[in-house]
Amino acid sequence: MRRQSEFRYSKLAAILREQIYSGFIKPGEFLMSENELCRYYQLSRSSVRKSLDELLKEGLIVKRAGQGTIVSPDFKVDDSHRKVLRIFATTPSHYIDTCMPLILEEFAAAHPNVDVKLLNISHLNFWDTVRSSGEMGLQPDLVFVTDRQFHDAEPLEDFIDLSEPLGDELRGIYPQMVSAFTQNGKLKAVPVTFSTVYLAYNPDLFAQFGVAEPSPGWTFDAFVDTAAKLTRDTDGDGIVDRYGFSLSTSISRWPVIALQNKVDFRQSQFTGPFIKTLVDIRDLIYRHRVVTLYQPNRYRINSDAFMKGKAAMVLTTAIEVAGWRNEGMAFEPKIAPLPFGETKATLLVSNAFMVPKNANEPELASLFLKHVFRRDVQMRVTEKTRFLSALHDVNSSLWERPYLESLNIVRDRIESGCYLHEMFSDAQLTEELDSELELYWAGLENADELVARLGHLLPDAHHKGE
Repeated sequence: MRRQSEFRYSKLAAILREQIYSGFIKPGEFLMSENELCRYYQLSRSSVRKSLDELLKEGLIVKRAGQGTIVSPDFKVDDSHRKVLRIFATTPSHYIDTCMPLILEEFAAAHPNVDVKLLNISHLNFWDTVRSSGEMGLQPDLVFVTDRQFHDAEPLEDFIDLSEPLGDELRGIYPQMVSAFTQNGKLKAVPVTFSTVYLAYNPDLFAQFGVAEPSPGWTFDAFVDTAAKLTRDTDGDGIVDRYGFSLSTSISRWPVIALQNKVDFRQSQFTGPFIKTLVDIRDLIYRHRVVTLYQPNRYRINSDAFMKGKAAMVLTTAIEVAGWRNEGMAFEPKIAPLPFGETKATLLVSNAFMVPKNANEPELASLFLKHVFRRDVQMRVTEKTRFLSALHDVNSSLWERPYLESLNIVRDRIESGCYLHEMFSDAQLTEELDSELELYWAGLENADELVARLGHLLPDAHHKGE
């Protein structure tokens, strides 16, 4: 716990330090209050104070009694003829924390006269922060986003077509990923890593409770039975403290169950399969009682239940699991076939780079992206971090075929996977749908009631399914 606490306050100090050096917070300007920093970065007051103490010792900040903390008015960045590449990156990000240091190390060795300034920006109001930074004169050359943030970017015309500077590199990326980030024939973002959403399980818990591990052909009924056997009161106090399944209410997870039940929100007549999906999920939570339900906070999609051995199965991604390994997960998860319906389908998630048209160093940004997609760089990053590469040849070289196929990845194709922004054509719909499911997740609304109420969001919701 002490090591984790030290990591958190050191990370906050690094974020604030970069914001000061980059000019995001200027000399004489106030930092957030301690209370605001605690809420914004989900840290304890002691961690925030340790972060500020580091910056105080470095002479970067000055505390003013009764007013707050400001950037030192005497702080100056030495003029230099070195080129500067500014990258704005969404945070939190397992990829930025784990993979980016390796990429920057390789880039610095190849381009010693370039300084890369990485500015971490909270995913809350991400694009508003990017825009306001530009208005204040701090313009990014590259923007690192999730696929969902790409969907929220408006207008996409403000970003360059990456198919021109990255022509050769694009041939190695999974075609399905390239098409998902292409609008009107122009590639507006280039994915660097990705994953399908899959079902992971803790083999140690299966062994501990004598439960057979999932088989290739298992069904939804078999999944329910398995989850029930893994749901236990281990200390005999009458309260369940081990669950078969940890389920996040995030719209980045549960729609996988809908996809497996042939729900396609882009087509008409999806209500019947959608109701079945909602009934199945509600039964898992409140009838069978095999689920620990997690409402995601601003930083995490899934709870710590799976990582800490309190839940045996979870819907997750290779990106998330790589992050868990980095945090010291005590077991190695295995992958089980998705058992929720007859259709072999799942969601895709990605991290991607975008280049604004008004970037100060567009050529340098393109140079950086070419470096990122060098095969030797991708091989090193993938081998060391176990993130999936956007280059199919790299994955085929480093991962066993059965493992890739368990993720719906076959050679250079991703089978039956779609991004959230492909599943929902309206960028606002996902946010509204998230907020409208509150009563349902609490068990206070059944499937029929919810679907009837969603008529204003889902065009087919007023048609009763067969």
